Amino acid sequence: MNALRPSYQKPTVIGFSVAIRVLIFAGCIILGIALGYFIPLIAKWALTLPWVPFEGPLKLITSFSGVWVTVVTSLLGLLAGLWFAEEVIKDTLRVVVSGETIRLEKDGVVQDLSLADISLVFLDGKQLVILGNAGEELARETYEWASERIAGALTEHGYPWSPSGDPYQEQFRRWVLDTPDLPLAVNALLKAREIALQKKEKGEAKELRREVSKLGFVVKDEETRQYWRAQTTGE
Repeated sequence: MNALRPSYQKPTVIGFSVAIRVLIFAGCIILGIALGYFIPLIAKWALTLPWVPFEGPLKLITSFSGVWVTVVTSLLGLLAGLWFAEEVIKDTLRVVVSGETIRLEKDGVVQDLSLADISLVFLDGKQLVILGNAGEELARETYEWASERIAGALTEHGYPWSPSGDPYQEQFRRWVLDTPDLPLAVNALLKAREIALQKKEKGEAKELRREVSKLGFVVKDEETRQYWRAQTTGE
């Protein structure tokens, strides 16, 4: 089937378009400037309340006067708006599907996965999951877009898509400390990963998932609860 796919077929991009990115930046900048402009007035009003947190910084803001105060706070608001827009875009998954690879872009990290190495792709709730030929998870990322978009893009480019979700769903078991069916090394990694999940250290949790995968096991989460299964053997 892949051989029949036209070589000139353009990649399909799922994510913020250029126009949407411009709107996000423009909106965040405008809101940031507006908030910065009104910060002195907001601080003055807040100090009239019976109790307000950060009273010290608010008094400091109201102690200054002059046009330059508004200019400075507006500039700070602009910078905050730029930072927030960049974080929103960076934290949202962008998927580029071509006839040869699936590219995942998120948090400044780019991952390219070859069609030959992919056995199945599906959505597990709000997560996009890509399985390898041995049943291992090559990728698991939060997916914010409509399911029809990714399903259509993958099938159009010849990727194996599972509309019914994870075929190994029934094999997952909840992890508890020192699970006897798991090697000591895997239990140790999952214990460390539980701590990372509780501290909301996403990068550390993702890295520990990779380490668990190297030892032949798949792990997924529901909040701070972890569920595991053994990888299958590729045909």
